[in-house]
Amino acid sequence: MNKATIEENTEQEKTNEQESPEKKIFTKRRIARLAFIILLIGLVAFVTIRLCDNSKFVVTFYEIEDEKIDNRIRIVHLSDLHLKEYGENNSELVNEIIRLKPDLIAMTGDMVDMNETDYSVVVELCRQLVGVAPVYFCYGNHEKEVIRVKQTSTVNVDLENLGVHVLHNRCETINVNGNLIDIGGLSANPQALDAEYSQDFWQRYIKKENYKLLLVHYPQYFFKGGPLVNSNVDMALCGHLHGGIVVIPFVGGLYHSVSGFFPQFTDGARKVNNTWVVVSRGIGGKIRINNPPELVVVDIY
Repeated sequence: MNKATIEENTEQEKTNEQESPEKKIFTKRRIARLAFIILLIGLVAFVTIRLCDNSKFVVTFYEIEDEKIDNRIRIVHLSDLHLKEYGENNSELVNEIIRLKPDLIAMTGDMVDMNETDYSVVVELCRQLVGVAPVYFCYGNHEKEVIRVKQTSTVNVDLENLGVHVLHNRCETINVNGNLIDIGGLSANPQALDAEYSQDFWQRYIKKENYKLLLVHYPQYFFKGGPLVNSNVDMALCGHLHGGIVVIPFVGGLYHSVSGFFPQFTDGARKVNNTWVVVSRGIGGKIRINNPPELVVVDIY
């Protein structure tokens, strides 16, 4: 190797030594960027999974004061189960309801699914719940479809045989902790149907003088212009809207197949004239984003 070659190699080594710190910095930056991207992807995935995780339900409490009630009443309100199970035989749901110690349990429809013929999930759930507190059940659109339209289900008969009070356009007067309650179940809009289906019941019910607790699947009956806006009812328990399916922060529910985009009053409790309307987001349903399934507890005192 001649002298020129040795000098050339020496110069190259010096150059490599000079560039080495910069390359190290560049490499560290690339690693940092890659780590940040991986972290960001993980965070997005985590948030997405959490927002769409419907395997757990939340419990929402409402306290409502009414001069007609002398002694506190606790109601556990379930709506829109759509055959969903939380644990084997809904053990998680049943255990939570037992823990809550309700005076009565209200189911406001769509506990079954019109596209399924096996409704044993609901029967087994009610078999357990009738031992916890009296259970009252009204039809939703899915019950109406399978019981009255398709006539493919006898879930109403099976529930009655278990001791469930199926309130299909009828009411019962009950004593709960010393309070007389007229609890009724309305299956559909009384203004749009013939007298045999709901009008006769409704006209009798609104004349009742005790505390009127109405189970009705459709909260839109209490929207502006709805048929029950000026009803003589003390409290209505509703479901149907599934919380708007997607809940946008500070905006609310996004959509329902019947009510369209941004449906009114998709959850919560509010007073409509003289009626407290409590709307459950539902405890079932396949598609829910930022909208966890909900078990509602209403304390009236």
